[in-house]
Amino acid sequence: MYHGEFFTMPTRLLLLALAACLSVAGQPAAHQALPAPISADTLKAHVSFLASDALQGRDTPSAGLDVAAEYIASQFRRYGLQAAGSDGYFQVAPYVMVRQPMDAFELTIESGGKTWKAPKDRVAASTAAAVSLSSVEVVKVLLPDENAALPAKETVQGKAVVLVSGPAHSRAMLQRRQELLGLGPAIVVTAGFVGSSDGELRQAGAQSAPRAPLVTTSDPEFTAFAQALADGARLSATIPAPVEEPVTLKNVIATLPGSDAQLKDSYVLLTAHYDHIGVSPRGDGDRINNGANDDASGVATVLALAEAFSKLPQRPRRTLVFMTYFGEEKGLLGSRWYASNPVVPLASTVANLNFEHMGRTDDNEGSRAGRITTTGFDYTTLGDTLSAAGKLTGMEVWKHDRNSDSFFARSDNQALADAGVPAITVLAAWIFPDYHRPSDHWDRLDYDNMRNAVATGAIAVSRVADSTEAPQWIESNPKVAKYLKAWRELHGMH
Repeated sequence: MYHGEFFTMPTRLLLLALAACLSVAGQPAAHQALPAPISADTLKAHVSFLASDALQGRDTPSAGLDVAAEYIASQFRRYGLQAAGSDGYFQVAPYVMVRQPMDAFELTIESGGKTWKAPKDRVAASTAAAVSLSSVEVVKVLLPDENAALPAKETVQGKAVVLVSGPAHSRAMLQRRQELLGLGPAIVVTAGFVGSSDGELRQAGAQSAPRAPLVTTSDPEFTAFAQALADGARLSATIPAPVEEPVTLKNVIATLPGSDAQLKDSYVLLTAHYDHIGVSPRGDGDRINNGANDDASGVATVLALAEAFSKLPQRPRRTLVFMTYFGEEKGLLGSRWYASNPVVPLASTVANLNFEHMGRTDDNEGSRAGRITTTGFDYTTLGDTLSAAGKLTGMEVWKHDRNSDSFFARSDNQALADAGVPAITVLAAWIFPDYHRPSDHWDRLDYDNMRNAVATGAIAVSRVADSTEAPQWIESNPKVAKYLKAWRELHGMH
């Protein structure tokens, strides 16, 4: 097959073939050299450092995350890119780590002559202030799935809620739980996974919305107790006030100014997140979640693109912004911070190509060798642009019927899309065997395939950066209605 021949082609012949294709396609002659610096060994070097045990899984925040940020900044310096942060290459974001002291925590529920006492080592509590409750009436609320109706406000307001629900993994189920907290109960207690958490990150100065305290327990005795809850049950609780500790987090940002007098003040944003999930709190053997494919591979892609474009004899017409985010694994924190504090105008940002999972081809559904895909494939014209680039490199660019849409909100493209910027995430594999596991090591990536995927991305970026036509949301797709509305508001088109 042509894909197989492409992957085994010597690098020199590959570059000649790409140059010929680019020339035929009418690309600027200077850009025929674009793929040259993109090599499997360079990508491997970036990933193997970022995903090494020395960085301890790059949790947000952590010393390993700070080392990764310094490494990325050093590469931007090496390429001669302009610093675009508030502190050199760093866009500093002031956060606080909110920790819940548990030494004085107590919670008991009395029901039908029996008492359940919450074990401190199997409890997580989230509250905005100190809580002291004595013999509060308990009501049981059943919420088996996200479609279940919430109780009337008057049935739970001021009372202690014992919530019996389905798993809270989905975004919809988490939203239902938040809606329940907003009905004004005195407290909500529910079963769930309790890990070892250092606390909750929150923007410094941000006021949390008033809501009831939530107590989650992994005590196996609680489930049976909750199911048998009798009328007249009472709850008493003491929860200390949370403690805040300042934390400084950083996006790493650099720019390559455009060469065209009219287009240089418009921007193409190339991004990836450089954090991962740190060290697992328990388990035997290796507990460092190295995050090679998720997402050292995306960071390596951004660095490779930065190097490739910086070495062109003629810069692209539009300005390129290269950025790596903190805190994606904590809820898209870095990208949401940037969307609220952009370094270049969002109205002048024509596109965002975000990169994740670029190195593994062993998707749980089968091999992805020779193929790349995107979230929101047919949400914007960027899908067509990437497909056209794939025809030049021999990479098949395809849409996953389910994941392309459902994963759109699960990566950093979402924050820019919410602001109206046409934004997608480019990737090779959706979910792979070592996803969020310590075994996501650098030596499990297919770097030859990754090189070709990155070269495809480079050509797509080149076309966006040099075209006078900006990418667009596809209006005929009903799923983009809210993004199109945000785009129109961003451009003053009410």
